[in-house]
Amino acid sequence: MSKNDPIILPEKYYLDYFNYLLEFVERQYDHVLDQPEHLFYQSFRDLSEQAQCLYLRFSNRRGDFFRINKISYVEIPNVHEAKEELTHHGFIQINESNDPNQFRLFTKSELTFFYDFLLPSQKKEDILAELTESDLSHLHEQEEIAQVLKNEEVEFIKLLFFGHRGGRMTDFVIRDVGNIKIEKLDDANFKPWFQSREEALSVMHVSQLKRMVYEIQEADLPLEEYLEDIPWKTWLSYPRSAKSAEKLLLKIAYYMEQIQMPDLALSYYSYTDRPPARERKVRLLDKLDRKDEAVHIAQKMLEGAANASELTFATDFLNRKGLRIDRSMTQRLKSAASIAIPTPTGRVENAVLDYYANEGWDGIHAENFLWRGLFGLVFWHIIFDTNHGSFHHPLQRQPSDLNDAVFFESRQELLQDQLKKLRSRKQLVEYVTTVHDEKMGIANRFVTWHEALLPALEVMIQKLPLKGLKVVLIEMSKNMKENSAGFPDLFIWKDKDYQFYEVKSPNDHLSAQQLFWLNFLASAKIKTEVLRVNYTD
Repeated sequence: MSKNDPIILPEKYYLDYFNYLLEFVERQYDHVLDQPEHLFYQSFRDLSEQAQCLYLRFSNRRGDFFRINKISYVEIPNVHEAKEELTHHGFIQINESNDPNQFRLFTKSELTFFYDFLLPSQKKEDILAELTESDLSHLHEQEEIAQVLKNEEVEFIKLLFFGHRGGRMTDFVIRDVGNIKIEKLDDANFKPWFQSREEALSVMHVSQLKRMVYEIQEADLPLEEYLEDIPWKTWLSYPRSAKSAEKLLLKIAYYMEQIQMPDLALSYYSYTDRPPARERKVRLLDKLDRKDEAVHIAQKMLEGAANASELTFATDFLNRKGLRIDRSMTQRLKSAASIAIPTPTGRVENAVLDYYANEGWDGIHAENFLWRGLFGLVFWHIIFDTNHGSFHHPLQRQPSDLNDAVFFESRQELLQDQLKKLRSRKQLVEYVTTVHDEKMGIANRFVTWHEALLPALEVMIQKLPLKGLKVVLIEMSKNMKENSAGFPDLFIWKDKDYQFYEVKSPNDHLSAQQLFWLNFLASAKIKTEVLRVNYTD
């Protein structure tokens, strides 16, 4: 096979992947697996290979119902036998459900043929609505419809492997056909996502509640009536379920704000300090004229801001007593330098680059591209180091603690030592170039593989203060979720000079994160400014 030939997967690739996943989970999660999963393992392994394949074909597809007469796969020689075997062992059931979603398996013409009270002129959705209360026995007389069972066991086993319910078996395919190159990890150091069964079940239950909340809101039902006796404190006590629980709490709390239930919103916000919970509490308390409470929370935010938005909000709220919260950003914009150009037909940043090109400057629309790329290349081996308990399976593309404070706390010495080794601009350029060439094309959250990356990084390293570059990289590592974004739009240079510009068109605004980096870069002696653009026509 030549290098450019497409990779052809084995006929039963999906069975190979699932068996690998089963063995991996069995090995890593003996402390979590219980009777339901053990029974599933045993019964699945007792199936014939073609029955296993048919079950996985069902399980890997969307939906719970399938028309047997529409099933045809080359690797399953006898679908009827496989179906009978799956039915006998309780993996599927045939024509036993009254769920009206089964009607969706059929075309409009098929439904109007089976049910003579329907009109061909009706829309499909109107037909489905009319059939909601209809007897399915007539449909079952025409065809066999399989309902997939044991979904909860499969979902739980996948959850243990991927760490969340959104994991996709197609990630194996993407890796093996070469669509995405994944860094090779030392599987001897893989650690379980979950320390207990209770923690894993908490993640599962939060995900299920999230889906339920969505469905309740879609049906326009009173959400507050469905949220009694939710074990929020239990979910928040486990590291893995706490994140998703906090996100859901913020969503519910904001919804309560929107439907004018501020006290209920405050009760949900009180479970967490995850941004923007404290900001929302301050706004609500101020609106309810509970100003002392609002000021107290704002002061706490100022003392220990979780991100740039909290810091800016708390500063402006306390300075202006909550009357206006965008004072810092507004002042920075008003004092910014400006240029005048014709209204651009494309992106304003490209038009500004053209403006400076006419003045003899080279430049690039850098934004987060350069700084993230530099971070990813300089700290590549630290990011993918499996010795910190943050890699859990071979498909991971980043450590699981990357967005947490513990990423910096547990690797601070390694990060600092890495930067100390790069004593000169020449050493830094050589190191970045070596890693870039060795790792070309491998997925790294921070590195966008573009031909402009390395040349632009070389220029940036040569022109910026080396100490300033290192300070920025360390600051990024302290809060990767927030601090890997918000960098200035443009990087331009001419001779020995350079400049970063955050470009703002007439109706554009400055975000808190952009303001944070403008101030931080300036403190690191890196030349950075806001540039207001006015249009001449």
